[in-house]
This record gives sequence, structure tokens and C-alpha cells, in this order.
Amino acid sequence: MKTLFICLANSKKLGERCIAGIEVKKVGGTYQPIEKEGKPKWLRPISKYQHGAVSEDLVGGIRLMDIIEIDVEKLCPDGYQSENATFNPASIKNIGNVRLSEENLDSLIDMKQYNLFGNRGKAVSEDVIDSVDHSLTLIKVTDFQVNKKESDGQLRIDFEFNNNHYGLPITDIDFIQKFSENETLLENTSCLYLAISLGIYHNGWHSKLIAGVLNF
Repeated sequence: MKTLFICLANSKKLGERCIAGIEVKKVGGTYQPIEKEGKPKWLRPISKYQHGAVSEDLVGGIRLMDIIEIDVEKLCPDGYQSENATFNPASIKNIGNVRLSEENLDSLIDMKQYNLFGNRGKAVSEDVIDSVDHSLTLIKVTDFQVNKKESDGQLRIDFEFNNNHYGLPITDIDFIQKFSENETLLENTSCLYLAISLGIYHNGWHSKLIAGVLNF
């Protein structure tokens, strides 16, 4: 099934890539988000690699806000990773992009969530992961700061969302590269759009990760 999505998450995963985004349809000259149960419908293309990572060679040129076309072979939700779908690798095409603007990005936000994946912490315990039915979301924040973890140099963003404080690691590979070249990158930015992903199991927890950073 031919499917279009706007790329909003682009991370390294086990040496390969993890990309994901919100499904869209073309109406006239614009792309409109598809909704499921009143929320934007996310899609995570997965492969035969471990944990579904997609080949770097296949998606290395994809950037956030690109419109990607794939032939979805099978929807294969896996617990909280309800967005997973296998696809024909030969079908993937980058057919354009959507302009970075507040109007376009606001239409992709899930406005109904109070916190991230059911709690106010930095991770979800394996004990309650079965109560979570999604692993991707896009939020808008206006109170934020990029910090570097002293122990390993890992970039994080501390931010407020619905009066809750979060400090989450960044896995967006393009943002990490840009920030390493220019640490004043966000100096005049009044708001950020963050694609938050719920990671795979590790030591009893599923960590919340910033898989996409959008600013303009």
C-alpha cells in the first residue's frame, strides 16, 4: 500500500537508522496529516535488522520535514510500538518537503496529552509498559535549554511541558552535528518542536528520547 509520511524523527539505531513520521495525504498542492482516533497517525518503517533498524544506505539522505513515499507491506504493531510497519525497501522515495512553519507544525501536535507516555519521568518502567499504546509524539515547548552531560558529552534538552520538567537525551543525528558546529544554534529561537520517542528496553526501563528537533 503506497503511503506518504512527513519525516519528524531521524536517529541512529544500532549503527543504522530509525526514521518515523506522521502519515499525510496530498490535497491539492498541500499535504494534510492523517488522523487516527483524533490524533496524528504516526508511522515507523522497520526492516529485518535487529529492532527494525533501517539501513543507513537506504535512508541516509532523508532529513526532517521531507515527504517520504513507501509501499507498506504489513502493519506490525509490537506492544507500545504500535506505529511499526514493514515496507518494500525498493519503494522508498523522497518526493519533497514541507516548509518549516508554526502553522504546519502545530497541525502535527497531539494536543490531548497531559504528560509523555503516561508519566512525568524520563523513562517508563517495564512493569507498566503494557499500559502504553504508542511510542512517538510531537510536542511544542517554549521553555528549554540544551545541556551537555559532563560524564559522556551527551547532548540533552531540559524543557517544561504542561508544567512538568523533563531532561531528555537527543538522538537526532542532524541536530547533534549542527549543534557541535554552532552551540549558539538556538540562541534566537522562541519555541522548539520535539519528536519524542520511547526507546527499547534497557535495564528495566524504556527511556524517553528526543528523536527530532525542529526550530526556525
